[in-house]
Amino acid sequence: GMLKMDFLALTALTVINDCLIGIKQLLGVEINWADIALNDEKTMAVFGEGRTDAVFQFESSGMQEICRKLKPKGVEDLSALNALYRPGPLDGGMVEEFIQRHRGQKTVRYLVPEMKEILSNTFGVLVYQEQIMQLAQKLAGYTLSEADLMRRAMGKKKREEMALHQEKFVNGAVERGIKKEKAEKIFSLMDKFSDYGFPRSHAVAYAYLAFQTAYLKAHFPEHFYAAVLSSEAQDAAKVFKYSKELRTQGIKLLPPDVNESYSGFTPLAGAIRYGLAAIKGLGQSTVNSVIEARKTGPFKSFFEFTERLGHGGLNKRVLEGLVGAGAFDSLQSDARELHEWRGALHNSIDAALARAQRAKRERLQGQNGLFGSMSEDSGFVEQPLATGAVWTRSQLLLAEKAALGFYVTAHPLGNYVDLLQSSKAVKSLELPSIASGSRIAIGGIINDLQPKTTKKGDRFALLRLEDEAGGTKCVLWPETYRKYSSLLTNELPVLVSGRLELSEDNPPSIIVDQMQSLDEMLKAKELVVLRVPQAPDPAQLFDSILQVINTHAGSCDVMLETSVAKDLLVRVKVSSALRVQRSEKFETAVRKIGCVLKVEKIAFPMESDNTGGGSTRSG
Repeated sequence: GMLKMDFLALTALTVINDCLIGIKQLLGVEINWADIALNDEKTMAVFGEGRTDAVFQFESSGMQEICRKLKPKGVEDLSALNALYRPGPLDGGMVEEFIQRHRGQKTVRYLVPEMKEILSNTFGVLVYQEQIMQLAQKLAGYTLSEADLMRRAMGKKKREEMALHQEKFVNGAVERGIKKEKAEKIFSLMDKFSDYGFPRSHAVAYAYLAFQTAYLKAHFPEHFYAAVLSSEAQDAAKVFKYSKELRTQGIKLLPPDVNESYSGFTPLAGAIRYGLAAIKGLGQSTVNSVIEARKTGPFKSFFEFTERLGHGGLNKRVLEGLVGAGAFDSLQSDARELHEWRGALHNSIDAALARAQRAKRERLQGQNGLFGSMSEDSGFVEQPLATGAVWTRSQLLLAEKAALGFYVTAHPLGNYVDLLQSSKAVKSLELPSIASGSRIAIGGIINDLQPKTTKKGDRFALLRLEDEAGGTKCVLWPETYRKYSSLLTNELPVLVSGRLELSEDNPPSIIVDQMQSLDEMLKAKELVVLRVPQAPDPAQLFDSILQVINTHAGSCDVMLETSVAKDLLVRVKVSSALRVQRSEKFETAVRKIGCVLKVEKIAFPMESDNTGGGSTRSG
């Protein structure tokens, strides 16, 4: 006969290989799988605790729940779970039966003692196709080829062949001292099992891959997740999912860095850095130039970087990507805010490129003694960063998203977590599990806005609403479009309500009938309360309070609170013309003049004048 072999291209193999290479290069550790115990305690804890995100074949919520129930002890248990976690065994109760026997909650019994040798590793439960063949050989005297023919007849439900095999099996078993009644019961059990039988060779191979990925996750989490994120870098939902798990393990996800990042995601002690290749506009040759240049020593400043890389494919787009991604944050030498630092770097790009070009010309003219080696004694003279427009925190996040495709430092929705929770907003990740047609609220950033016109000439819009986990298509038909057109701006954080639409062929979408600016909602929900202490000179204190409010003008109403008796507090609302912007600097200034600040929330429900589902089509 001919040997048939299936070759599968699995991402898990790439992850394992990349992880092993990284561990060897960065830690000097070479893993020999033959030396690893197949019941490694830390690895089995990953399964037993259901922490199997990114673990091959064990990532689904159902499999995680079964792992928590079973508490696998080794690869043999993982193999059994791989074979049993399918509709047949699940519906037939075999998974629960296996778990109860494994945990000693049910006694393991065998119809005849001879079955123990074959079924003991699966606690008396028929799990694998090979076990049927072994039973036929041992109990009824089948040859291996005959046992395989019986297995195939059972699997394909060939009744005529099955009748012949039943007679042959029962007769063979009786000849070997097994009672006819028990032989028929064993055959019936084997026949029933054939509905969900699974090849042990397949199950063990997959279980071993699962073990390897879980071992790397347990013992080298930074390297493991660096490899996983590198393989899933284009999938925003998975990057979000894995970054959440990283945080639960105390591992930080950091922006790229010119002194630490390699091409792909780079593992560090307690952290993972984005790779330089993830920055839009950076070709592999530029990435290689950065890695090669820093072999002579770390980069010390932005201008020094551009001079040393003057020959390495630098241009304005490359530097804008590096600055926007935060690749120079570790070179910050002053106490300015991060958004101010990146803004100053952005303002200095033209000057840095011009200086790099001058240095390059001088080197070509043989005057490289001044700038060539870039050592501490090279004579390099630092220059201050350029002045110009100061970036806001929002600009920092937008530049980060433009450079990496993701928000790393923070997410714009981070400012609205409490607001979204109180508004009962769902996340895009949850939409597939919600019934189609349900009315939902969801928060996000408007992106890819596309105003369009119907055949009747009415305006409507399509947009993508992005949250931390991904994006959702939203439709605003003409009536809704007219009502909320003033809010339809890319990068605006909003809360939308509408009807969820799900289908097998398309991702989730929302027919929007309400929309509100999250910033406007937040302003209306916050009240800044300043507790004013007793002071020897109240007039001077109130002058100081007024000065602080004027210095930090914003959109939040202010209330002054003071004690006039032991159990009596009096509040006075400050004029609506005197509103403040909450910030760390404001809170510090308040504390300096002896006041205590607290923020109170004000209820702010969604509009309720339109509770219908909205039109599903337009002419």
